[in-house]
Amino acid sequence: MGGRRAPICLAEPGPVLPDPPPSLQSLEWVEAFNQIKAYGALIGSARTDEQTAIAKFYSANVIRQFNRVGREIADARGVGLLEMARLAAMVNLVGADALMSTFHAKYHYLFWRPVTAIDPSAVIADGFGPVPGYDDGNPATVEQTGWRPLLTTPNTRNTLARTPQLRRRWPRCSAPSSARTRSISISAVRSAGPPGNFDAVRHFDMPNDLRQDIIHARLWAGLHYHFSGVAGVVVGRQVANFDLRHAFRPVD
Repeated sequence: MGGRRAPICLAEPGPVLPDPPPSLQSLEWVEAFNQIKAYGALIGSARTDEQTAIAKFYSANVIRQFNRVGREIADARGVGLLEMARLAAMVNLVGADALMSTFHAKYHYLFWRPVTAIDPSAVIADGFGPVPGYDDGNPATVEQTGWRPLLTTPNTRNTLARTPQLRRRWPRCSAPSSARTRSISISAVRSAGPPGNFDAVRHFDMPNDLRQDIIHARLWAGLHYHFSGVAGVVVGRQVANFDLRHAFRPVD
């Protein structure tokens, strides 16, 4: 179980591995560090109110969110119970395999979270580094004691992985063909609502709009650098394409 659990469809999680994080002496690292330090902070952030709301939107239960999307796609297509079950299997199998591939990549690279890069004193005695944590040795990145992200770090690529298989069944609106677009809505907990609500809604016309929204949300939440979100898209797409090709072949 846990980190040693075998994937469901993949032979093993190792083959699905994103490119390594940028060098700590690179301009890409400096820009990513400063960006999340400025926009992902719990206190004194450069985020707008809308960006904060988007960040919190994706703190909902991702399994609940995307299974609900699957049901809504099935309803929009008017499918029967068998195809509904097939779609639900796609959403959850791909999500599980992508999550295992994600954790394999995390332990392969052992790259630090934003909070431990920005505030090395946040590191605990976990056996993976000194307490406090390492300095990156780059004078262009300025550490900040006490810096904390807007949200507590959850999983991410599990969310990003679920969009490719939904893309293949992305419902078309009932508008005239000349103006027809692909659209979908995702629900989440509305922070100002009653306990247990699922009233917040975000609407997307295309799958890539959803992926970009999640990448930005994780950055604004202070959880993942922009390059981490892009890597999540790569892993999610690769896992989804493999699983759908091998476990969900077309049926008559």
